[in-house]
Amino acid sequence: MSRHKFDPKCPDCRPTIIDPTTGHILSSNHPMMVALNSVWDSSSLEDQEAFHRVTVKNSRDPDDLNRMQKMSERIQSVMTS
Repeated sequence: MSRHKFDPKCPDCRPTIIDPTTGHILSSNHPMMVALNSVWDSSSLEDQEAFHRVTVKNSRDPDDLNRMQKMSERIQSVMTS
């Protein structure tokens, strides 16, 4: 299990999108990343920490999963608008 602690200022703690064609992370100015970052930046610290616990530490805590689901829905909403 990772011992990495979430830090809201750490760029590696933010979500990313990988281009399935190239396998590279999309640049921060790519429209999908701009949309993703808008949701991330408007999310509470608690939601960001829950994202980290689910994606990095494999948390299955119901509250973490619920927060992750709601964040995913917000991300999907801005990506399709």
